[in-house]
Amino acid sequence: MHYLGKILSYLLVAAVCSLSGSLSAADGPPYQLNYSVTLLPEKAGALVKVHVDKGQLLHKISFSNERNIYSEIRANGKLTIKEEKVEWELPQGEATLSYFVALTNERSPGKFDSRMTSDWALFRGDDLIPAVHTYEVLNAYSVATLSFVLPKTWKSVETGWERTAGNTFTVDNPERRFDRPTGWMVAGNVGTRRATVKKTKIAISAPAGQHMRRMDALTFFNFVWPELHRAFKNTPHKLLVVGAGDPMWRGGLSASNSLFLHSDRPLVSENGTSPLLHELTHMVTRISGKVTGTTNDDWIAEGLAEFYSFELLYRADGMTKSRRAKIIRSLSKWGSEVKHLRKSKSTGPVTARAVVLLNDLDQEIRKRSKNKYSIDDVVRELMAVRKVSLEDLTRASEKFAGSKLEALNSALLK
Repeated sequence: MHYLGKILSYLLVAAVCSLSGSLSAADGPPYQLNYSVTLLPEKAGALVKVHVDKGQLLHKISFSNERNIYSEIRANGKLTIKEEKVEWELPQGEATLSYFVALTNERSPGKFDSRMTSDWALFRGDDLIPAVHTYEVLNAYSVATLSFVLPKTWKSVETGWERTAGNTFTVDNPERRFDRPTGWMVAGNVGTRRATVKKTKIAISAPAGQHMRRMDALTFFNFVWPELHRAFKNTPHKLLVVGAGDPMWRGGLSASNSLFLHSDRPLVSENGTSPLLHELTHMVTRISGKVTGTTNDDWIAEGLAEFYSFELLYRADGMTKSRRAKIIRSLSKWGSEVKHLRKSKSTGPVTARAVVLLNDLDQEIRKRSKNKYSIDDVVRELMAVRKVSLEDLTRASEKFAGSKLEALNSALLK
C-alpha cells in the first residue's frame, strides 16, 4: 500500500511535529500537498508555490530563514514573519504559500555547492523547500507531488524521487507525515544515463559540457552495486548521482536519495579508495556520529564510509587481496600519529586510523562467530539507530561476536 508506514498513533489531536514532520501514523485523513517550482535563471533562483487542499488538516507550519535565502513570502491565511522565523497558519480549505528562493550558494570562496547558470541549475531540495515544524490534526498525512516549470530552452530535470509524468515527481517518505522533497536535483541542458541494478533505478546526470563520466560511473555501478546491496540489504528504489566541474566544490556530498560528485573526482583514487563508494555508503546507511558531552563519534560514520569505499570493490573482484592489504597498510601509516579517535571532527588521519580499527573489528567478529557474522551485520544494526555512539557500536558488535572484543578495547577509544 502506497502510504503504508505513514502511521503511528498520536496522543494529541493537534501535534507539534519534528523537522519536516514526525514519524508517520495509522490510517488517518490525507491532504494533498503540491509543490510547484518555476526555475528562474535570470534571478539565480526559483519561485516556489506550496498548495494544500485541506488547511483544516494541516493547521500551521513554521520554518527558519536564518540563511536569508527566502524572500517575497506570501500566503493566504495568517502569515507572520518575525526576524528569522516564518509562521503560516493555514485557512480552512485551499491554502497557498509562495516565496522566492536563491539557489546559488558559495560554500567557500570561489567554490559552490549549489549553482544556477543561464543553461542549468544544480541544487538540493533541502534548500528549495525549508525544513518545517508542522501542526496537524490526529494522524493526518500528506500525499505530495513536486512539479517543475523550466525555461523554454531547458531540456529536462532530474531528482531522486520517482517521476510520474513529464516534470512531475511523487514525493513519498514513509518516515514522515509531511513529505518534503529533499536530495540533489539538476535541471537544464542535462545529459543522463540510466540502469536498473538489483531493483534500484540508477541515474547519472550532469549538465552538458561538465565532463562528467556518466558511462564510467554507470559501468562501475553495474558490478559494485550488487555487493553494496548484499552488505546493507536496505537499498533505495531510486538513486540519482549528479556532477559538475569547476567552480563547483571539489568533493562529494551525499543526501538521502542522491549524491553529488565533482566531475574531476576519480571513481577510484590512486590510494585504492573510492570517493563515489564513500558517499554511497553515507547515503545508504545514513549513519552519523553521535555527540555526547565533549565526545563526538564522527569517526564511526567516516571510518565505515572509507572502509566500504575499497571493501566493496574488493568483494566485487575489483582489486586483489594484496592490493586490499596494501591499502590497509597505507591507511595505518597515514593515521599513525593519531592518539584518539573520539574528536570533534574526523579529519583524514583520524578517518584512516578508524578504518584500520574497523578492519580489525571485522576480522575479530568473523573469527569469533566462525564466519557466521561480519561488520555488515553490525552496520545493518546501526542503520536502525542512525546517530550512533561508541556504545552503540560496542553493543551491536558484541551481539554478533558473542563476547567482548579486543578491537574495541583500544587506547584510541579511551
